[in-house]
Amino acid sequence: MPAPPPIAGPSAGNAAPAAARAARPVFAAAALFLVLLWSFVAYWTVGARQEAITGAERILRGLNHAAEEQTRRLFRTVDLFLGVADQWIADNPQRDPRSDAGFQRLIDDFRRRSGNAVDIRLATGDGTLLPRSAGERPLGDDDFFRAAVGGDLRHFHVGAPQASGPNGVWRIPVAHRLTQGRPEAAALVATVELSALLSLYEEVRMRPNGAVALMRRDGVLLARTPHDERLIGRSMAGGELYRELLPRAERGFGHIARATTDAQEKYVGYAALGDLPLVLAVSVPADDVLGQWRRQALIVALFAGGVSAAALLLASRLARARVELATRDAELQRLATTDPTTGAYNRHHFLSLLYREFARDRRHDTLLSLMVVDLDFFKQINDGYGHAVGDEALRALVRTAARCLREMDAIGRLGGEEFAVLLPGTRAEQAEIVAERIRGAIAGIAIETEHGTVRFTVSVGVTQGAADDASVDALLARADAALHTAKASGRNRVVVRAAGERHARS
Repeated sequence: MPAPPPIAGPSAGNAAPAAARAARPVFAAAALFLVLLWSFVAYWTVGARQEAITGAERILRGLNHAAEEQTRRLFRTVDLFLGVADQWIADNPQRDPRSDAGFQRLIDDFRRRSGNAVDIRLATGDGTLLPRSAGERPLGDDDFFRAAVGGDLRHFHVGAPQASGPNGVWRIPVAHRLTQGRPEAAALVATVELSALLSLYEEVRMRPNGAVALMRRDGVLLARTPHDERLIGRSMAGGELYRELLPRAERGFGHIARATTDAQEKYVGYAALGDLPLVLAVSVPADDVLGQWRRQALIVALFAGGVSAAALLLASRLARARVELATRDAELQRLATTDPTTGAYNRHHFLSLLYREFARDRRHDTLLSLMVVDLDFFKQINDGYGHAVGDEALRALVRTAARCLREMDAIGRLGGEEFAVLLPGTRAEQAEIVAERIRGAIAGIAIETEHGTVRFTVSVGVTQGAADDASVDALLARADAALHTAKASGRNRVVVRAAGERHARS
């Protein structure tokens, strides 16, 4: 602010010091105002930046968890397939798996159940895959295959992706040494189509510029979306994620000044999968996180000297920004806690509610009941009428069950066609009544399709929390046991199992 001009006139010489003294409070007030104004601007700038980073951290951690669950499910399925195939070979020492029709049917079943994403083949000791394919090289020199053949059966051995076949399809190999080696075969090798992982990751990455990357613990990049074939198989071990973040914590959130994949500054949520030799990272460019904050800070700085007009403009922009941020946060929260197909709570959020109620039950000695609901013969609906009708059946199940519940109750999808219902403050006898009400209501559902009317039933397992339950797992296991009894007893029924009961009550 420029100083006022000196007072003209005869007494200007005497007036000048007086003017200076009179101006002093104005300058002081102006200086104080500017100090307060710019202090506020600085305070807001730092806080808003941290808020943007904190919001990004919350989102990235949630997306990383979702991607981790999907990745773990896929590779655990691969591990299960390999274990079953290995057990078949061990149980049938007189049968040659290379030509045995039963073994081939088993492999075909695995392939079909994985949606043709997973294939399993035999391998000789030198890594030659059986049956042999033209142009296919042996795996004997690959580190993961050597480790599998000569290593601990408990370890999971993943190789770098390889392009194979006439169309150059990228696949991730997983090797498993046979428990009982054969002269004709020493190992099993499962291959996972890279596109299966990419489709999972494409659903969870932040738009428009976010990325999801899966790496081995040694840094070899296995999969990344957006997909770039030039990056597949490259080592990321020299990047900040491996040099700085992972040595400090196996999972977390951090800042990367220069990403190994595209040289951008990024924020990343990451996790080492622990029981699998894999590292998952969900990232977003810093410009996407801080771009809006930078624009707002510039506007605040430009208008800070405009006093009231600038303050009003700033308040308006901040209000709009906060509404947008709150709306986005609410939507992300909804996406992070609900199942997109049925609208029920997703598995992670439902289990969080269950853990919380279980802890409250322990502290205050309150009642807690749990039921597990399984849609009977769901695969027949999917196979006979299509997945769209199957999804509608799941949604109808959730809608119907919700109408039978109180506001304080919660329903969540555990996976596939299996759901769970949490009933706080409820005894097993009362929960059984609710379960029968749900079962009867669902039995009355009719879905009209072009191929006819679809009707279905559910089996329900019910249990009540007990004082000697060591953990939530005991409660879930008991409810699952009751459900299995209901299904084994003919389905379309409710079975109750109390703590300590060897046989469930139906």
